[in-house]
Amino acid sequence: MRILILSSLLLLIATGCATKKTKAEVKQEMAQAPVVKSDSDLYLIENKILVNSDKLTSVQKNKLNTLMQKMRNQNIAIDSEIMKTKAILFQTLIDEDNSKIKLGVLENQLIKLNRKKVRYSLSAYREAKNIVGKSNVPLDKTLQMIDNRTIHEF
Repeated sequence: MRILILSSLLLLIATGCATKKTKAEVKQEMAQAPVVKSDSDLYLIENKILVNSDKLTSVQKNKLNTLMQKMRNQNIAIDSEIMKTKAILFQTLIDEDNSKIKLGVLENQLIKLNRKKVRYSLSAYREAKNIVGKSNVPLDKTLQMIDNRTIHEF
């Protein structure tokens, strides 16, 4: 029994150290990554990575390129709705006769739009993982957490 407990403890410690090391590596990569100011910048970076990859087949590259274009178009559309909603929200805040109910509706709309954008991004990421053959880590839990957050309806 002691051996089992010690083995489990050692496994937990090793996993914790590996996670900490991986988090440090990711943090360092983030610090060294180029600044991405817009979806256009991101698209150019992703396209460069895709073109320069020697690990992908031409079929995989074509599928990923199609997926990237689809995501870019979806992001542009959602971002446009987010900006419109923010403008209306700001105008409502400035108006003398602003309505708490209207502010609540606009806030919920922003939450829904941002949630939709995250859901689309994670779904595209899952699809990209399937294309490159790295689909062993599911995102269902993350998507479920996003979808199950409560929004107050007005």
